[in-house]
Amino acid sequence: MTNNWVLFSFYKEQWYLEKRNAICMTCGRVSPLATQSNFEDLAVDFEGTTASGVERFYRRTLDKLRLKLLESSVVHTVTLKQTERRKKNKKIAAAVYLYQADNDGEWGELWFDFENGTAEIVRLADWDTVKSNVFAKTAIRYIQGLPEARLLKSVVVPFWKGRA
Repeated sequence: MTNNWVLFSFYKEQWYLEKRNAICMTCGRVSPLATQSNFEDLAVDFEGTTASGVERFYRRTLDKLRLKLLESSVVHTVTLKQTERRKKNKKIAAAVYLYQADNDGEWGELWFDFENGTAEIVRLADWDTVKSNVFAKTAIRYIQGLPEARLLKSVVVPFWKGRA
C-alpha cells in the first residue's frame, strides 16, 4: 500500500508541475504560456482544495524537486537573504545579502553598492570555492541583474555549475 501511495503522490506532483508550468515532464514539450494553469484552476480540478492550498503543495513540490536535483548534482542553488537595505533619495543605494551554497553550511555575506554598480564578497559561504567563488559570483550576477523595484528579500537561484 505504501508504494502505491508514493506513486500516486509522485504522479500528482508531476501533474501539478506540468499544468502550472505548461511543460511535459516526460518528453520535455513546452506548451504556450497561455495554457499555463493558475492556482484557482488547479484547485477546481481537486475538490476540497483551495487555491492557497494548491500553491502551498506546488511550492513544496518545487522544493522537493530542487533537493532531488541538488542531491544528484544536476543543478546547484544559491539561497539569498537580504539583511540590510539603505536608501538615498528614495532609491536603494546599498544592500547586504547573506548567501548559502547548495542549501547547506554556513552563510556567506555580500555587499552591494548600487550607486556605483559594485559588489563585494565579504565572507565566503561554506562549499564556495576560494578560487572561483562560483556561488558568490552567481548571486552577484543575479542581484545586479534585478531592477530596483524587484530587489528581493529572499530567493533561491538555481544554476548549472559549468554555467556560473
